[in-house]
Amino acid sequence: MKTAVISFTQNGNACNRRIITGLKMAGYTTEGFYGGRYKENDSLAKEILRPAAKKVAEWTKDAFEKYDAIVFVGAAAIAVRSIAPCLKDKLTDPAVLVVDEKSQYVIPILSGHVGGANALAVQLAAYLQAIPVITTATDIQGLFAVDVFAVKNHLLITDRRKAKELSASILEYEQKLVYADAMLTHEAVLPKYLSITDEVEKADIIIDYHRLSDNMKGLQLIPEKTVWIGIGCRKGTEADMIKAAIRYFLTEHAIDERSVAGIASIDVKAQEQGILDACREYNWPFSTFSAEKLCALEGDFTASEFVKSHVGVDNVCERSALCAAGENEENGIIGHGETILLIRKEIMPGITLAAAGTGRRLRFE
Repeated sequence: MKTAVISFTQNGNACNRRIITGLKMAGYTTEGFYGGRYKENDSLAKEILRPAAKKVAEWTKDAFEKYDAIVFVGAAAIAVRSIAPCLKDKLTDPAVLVVDEKSQYVIPILSGHVGGANALAVQLAAYLQAIPVITTATDIQGLFAVDVFAVKNHLLITDRRKAKELSASILEYEQKLVYADAMLTHEAVLPKYLSITDEVEKADIIIDYHRLSDNMKGLQLIPEKTVWIGIGCRKGTEADMIKAAIRYFLTEHAIDERSVAGIASIDVKAQEQGILDACREYNWPFSTFSAEKLCALEGDFTASEFVKSHVGVDNVCERSALCAAGENEENGIIGHGETILLIRKEIMPGITLAAAGTGRRLRFE
């Protein structure tokens, strides 16, 4: 998380320096700024803090675009007035916190859940030996918050209205059913007012990488970067053919495009222009693997001697999808779980496609 801290007085600057030290110790990339008039004898602060070159409202506008979290040291009203013109979306606005000059209170005032302001407030308060002032209802009641759950588990909230209604009903102590795709595991004990169901139609929360019917009553949470698409193709296959094949493949298997992590293939296809163009259109990464690495995978694959005679491995699309999903797990992108071949090789004119994913363990705490 990239953070900015701004203060306005000599006492505030001293607090600013403490905050910067604490955040850096916790691993945050942190920059400190000072605004207002500066006392000449505050030379130590000048070595750590940079002057805010603009008025605080203009500085705040720039900070909204540049930082994941902003900490104001001073009166809450300064922060409120400064951020008001910048507010856009609770799912994308940065976390904003206020700390008083004596470091007694840490108050998250924006993006407490999705932006992580509440969690940062608790962490910062512990370092400052201050009191975190948390006001969000689910936190103070100790209840499940779907937006916090989504952030922690890298899940995409698909319907804000349903998310809001869900939170409101949990605050009224209503029981809710959760459906999770078979690729996902979870703790045996769920938070209060939540229980698991195997019937997706009855679920209030649906955690699934598939594209669901619009008439599903539940809120769908899509696991991000879950599915890797493996591809093989003839050299020089046109981009339009590859894009059409991918669209058909996703539609045929009801895979939500937002769950796709990327495209994978063998390294001899690393410069295949049609695949590169398709990845560029979808904004997906393209991962490639050597024949040796693909051959090293154990499992039951749809083998082709013809393919093996040309590229040195009996199957490209299934093996490369699994390789990519395995690296996804190792890199910690989506958590830890078993790598699964979701869809076996499908043959289209000049193109083969398959899909694999990495299971993950859902954390409800």
